[in-house]
Amino acid sequence: MLEFGLDTIKIIMVDSLLGLTVSRSIPQQVIIGLLTGQYKIYGGVIRWATGTKNAGQIVRHLLPITGQSVGLPILSPVSNILGAVNTYQLHKLSGQVNNLNSGVQQLFQIANGTMALSGLNLVVSSVGFTVLNEKLKVLEGQLNEIQKDVKAIRALLELEERSRLGSALKDLLSISEIKNIDHRHTMLFNAKNIFGPVSLKYKELLASADTIELAIAFEEYFCLTSLAHARCFAELGMLDMAMKDIAETNIFWKEQSRRIAKDLILGENPERLLFSDFARELPISNLVEWCDFVYAEEKGYAWIDELRSKTRPWYDEDGVTDVGKGAMKVTSSLFNFARQKAGETLEKEVDRQKLKVLPFLQKLVARNNTIEGYVDQYKLLESSHTTPTEFEGQLAAIGKTEAVNGYLILEPVAK
Repeated sequence: MLEFGLDTIKIIMVDSLLGLTVSRSIPQQVIIGLLTGQYKIYGGVIRWATGTKNAGQIVRHLLPITGQSVGLPILSPVSNILGAVNTYQLHKLSGQVNNLNSGVQQLFQIANGTMALSGLNLVVSSVGFTVLNEKLKVLEGQLNEIQKDVKAIRALLELEERSRLGSALKDLLSISEIKNIDHRHTMLFNAKNIFGPVSLKYKELLASADTIELAIAFEEYFCLTSLAHARCFAELGMLDMAMKDIAETNIFWKEQSRRIAKDLILGENPERLLFSDFARELPISNLVEWCDFVYAEEKGYAWIDELRSKTRPWYDEDGVTDVGKGAMKVTSSLFNFARQKAGETLEKEVDRQKLKVLPFLQKLVARNNTIEGYVDQYKLLESSHTTPTEFEGQLAAIGKTEAVNGYLILEPVAK
């Protein structure tokens, strides 16, 4: 049973994991730090925020011990994906600091939401070869459904690299059952030598993606191959190489995701998302979080004023005497895109935004937080000389007795 209170927090210290102390609660100061912006949460990792005295240092790890996230369909209506709380919604508790238990519960909801929206588990060791193989099958099934409409997707599905990727992942499904260490290492080396070149191929394709459809597909394949490549290094005991690999993946992925978000998703008119077309599906808190990520600048709700400054005046010279007419003009100006010029209706463009464009951006934001967490976890694996398989076993053993709401709470040891 957890005990929460304003003045005292009961913390039961037990075993350690990767050199971190396992705790049974989240202290009040951590919740307050998130409310005030002193800390930020990235997937399951709470860090000191940029600009603070200990910027980047880990405060807590929240590691789910059960469940695999298979992710949402690559194309899903935005109304289906924005139900999860995000970090800005913690501020709803700002007047309820005494209610620490609500803050803790909401923190777990944020972690769960990030995991679901990103299509990845928050624990890197849980994204093993079996999970990646399942994700590949789901991805290819979804791409097959849209290939008749997108010629470039048909070309993607015919790439030789795709079949090599599937074959290598299939070979590794039984890797944990191989007892002979030499045979095991041979299979891992062979797979690594396939994943590496294939990942580079999808890296090139992602960098050249110039449509939403291609960006969606190439981003998924790049993530799959990169995670598999790093995992091979780690299972071979080459943990320094695994950490370097995942860190480089994170840098490139972030760079390309921001390019795609700015050029293909938000475009020249990000202010369109303030209008009533998206009021029901897109909370302002999500829009703020998106802007922080896309523009690599944490302005918080100041983004709203910046976007408002880009909208047309309500009382413009054509609309002062006829408010209804003026309102119609403002709304219509939102979608002056090439698609509209080609004869598509405004309604179809709004539907396209909700069905394809905005869900992809939400996934990128959630995936950014998840991959950031992977980098931190690989650092821990390297420092403790622990392979992902060993880590997963330790996590499961400790989690049976020490988990809180399905999560292990890990705290850095005080120096």
